[in-house]
This record gives sequence, structure tokens and C-alpha cells, in this order.
Amino acid sequence: MDFVKNTNGGFTINNKPFRFIGANVYELANINSDIAVKIIEESAEFGFTALRFWLFENKPLNEQIKILSKICDTVKPFGIKLIISLADKWGYLQNYKINEAWYHSGYKNEYLNYITDLTGVFKHRTEIMVWELINEPETDDFITFYNFAKEASEEIKNVNENHLLSVGTVGGVGDKFGGYFSVFKKSNFRKLYSLKSLDAISLHDYSYDSSIFERLDILYRFKGELKKAERYSKIGSSIEMPFAALDRYFLKNKKLFRFPFTLRWLWNIYNNRDINFAKKIGKPLYIGEIGYKNIPGRSRPNIMELDLFSKFKKNIGGVMLWSFESQGWNKDGHDYGFKQGEGIEEVVRKLK
Repeated sequence: MDFVKNTNGGFTINNKPFRFIGANVYELANINSDIAVKIIEESAEFGFTALRFWLFENKPLNEQIKILSKICDTVKPFGIKLIISLADKWGYLQNYKINEAWYHSGYKNEYLNYITDLTGVFKHRTEIMVWELINEPETDDFITFYNFAKEASEEIKNVNENHLLSVGTVGGVGDKFGGYFSVFKKSNFRKLYSLKSLDAISLHDYSYDSSIFERLDILYRFKGELKKAERYSKIGSSIEMPFAALDRYFLKNKKLFRFPFTLRWLWNIYNNRDINFAKKIGKPLYIGEIGYKNIPGRSRPNIMELDLFSKFKKNIGGVMLWSFESQGWNKDGHDYGFKQGEGIEEVVRKLK
């Protein structure tokens, strides 16, 4: 069977190494099925070998089963593997928002039955590579979160041992503005992924173009404080151009610019530490989201090629670009989204 497995700390299919470059198409299970098919077809044309999307608890289980069955049937001829996130900290495309009370006991009301029923039904589908318990979790109480992750992952393993399990963690510098998965609490991140019921380690990497102002923009946007978000967005945009000029200078010599003590520099350092940790415990590591901004006058494909090449040299198992704006869906509001015809296809085909 063509299941993706962990073999000596790396992703494999039938004991052969499987390195993937894929895309986030987060709305795939929440749109018209005909459009979803077109997105998958365009993804295959692009050269992607994996897709990541949300399958949150927002429809009856039978409907979700039909949707995911259709997606699996569609990707099968292309050999595309799926990474499926089962919940979201922020509640987007989900019937509830997640807080500490949810981590403590709220998840037992519906979520636990939903994920075990769903993953159990699909345990024989080789198209599925990784189930993620939750996208970009944050917590104020690590022990409570750890207990949630332990129970949820063990319950899935009880009904489905064929697929890999992970948590859609940010890793690197960690969850937004410190917190219990940040650079200041790396022991928590390592304790979490030392759980035997978790098979693969997830990072999200916006290190190359992210700034503290963009992070604040995102934070306040999710909180619904749009005026504050817009203010920080404008500040962030104003500092992009000087950095873009430096990027252009270094790109002429096929180098990447990481000025010391910037977020770009720091995030990259902590990504490398997570990569080393993954090697130490023998679990494959993948970047579930990685983004590069489309800034005028700067070659995004060239930056992407250099950065991804350096990451694959460190034996990262795969990367998922954020986000493929196919058929007018999966849009990103911070210039990380991309479409066909921008030169990114060539990079994907060259590196996969």
C-alpha cells in the first residue's frame, strides 16, 4: 500500500524517500466540488505533489465524508498526497472558537467524536499523508494543551494507524508574541512532539518577509479590531521597500539577505534548531505553511528557489507554499498568495 510513512526520520512511500513541494488550498473542502476538482487539476499542472486544506467541524459528518472521498478520488490519479487540518485556533470555517476551556474539556463534546469517526472512515485511503489536530494552536496553559493533544492523537491512533499525525504548530519563533510554544518555551514544543502518538513535526515559516507589524496586523484582524490592524499593515508596508532593495542586491550574487537581529534572521535560527530536534528524535519535519511576498521589483521565484534549496539540504521532508490562489479561491491578504504564470511553477518542478 502506498501510505506515507516515517522511515528513520524521513517521509517514505514503499520504503523510498518522498520529498514533496505542495500548496495550501485551505478552502478546498468548503467550495463547490466542480471548482475543487479544477483546483486539484491546476495543482497537478503546477507540479505540486501535496495539498493542505481545512476540514473543520462545520458540516454533518456524512457530508464531510462525501467531500473528502471526492477529493481523495480526484487526487489519486495525480499521486498527490493530502495534509488535512481538523480544527483551527481562530474558528475560521468552523462552528466554534477555541479557548483554554475548550482545551481543558470542551473538545470532548463534539470534536473528539468527529476526528475519530472521520479518520477511522478514511484509514485505508493512501492519498492522505498527515492529519493535523489543530492549525496554529496557542495556549496559556501548556499542560492542559499537552493533555488534549495526547488524548486526541491516541484516540485517532486507536482507529487509524495507517496515517501520520501532527499538530499544525508554527514552531520557529513560535506562536504569536511569546506564549507557551515560543522561543522562550522551546521545552514545551519538544515535549509535545516527543509524544509517541505524534509522528511528524510541523513548522510554519514566514520568516523571509514577516515583520512585527505584520504579526500585529494579523493579531488584531483576527480579534476584529480592524482599524488597529490597518494601522500596523501600513507601517509594515512602508518598511518593505528598503528591504526589497537589499534583496535585489544580494540576489544578483545568488544570495539571501538576513540582517542580524531581524525577525527574518531570528526565525531562521529557531527553525534550524527545530530541524535538529526532529533529527534527534527520529521524526520527519515538514513546513506546513511557507510564504514569500510578491513585492514589486523583486524576484519572488529566485528567493523561493534559494531558500527552499537551502532547506532541502537540511533534510526537511517537504514544504507547503502559502497559498495557491486557484480559481479565485484560497486568497491571502498579505501578498503571500500566488497564481499560475509567475515563474513559481519552474521552481517547483526544479526542486521536487
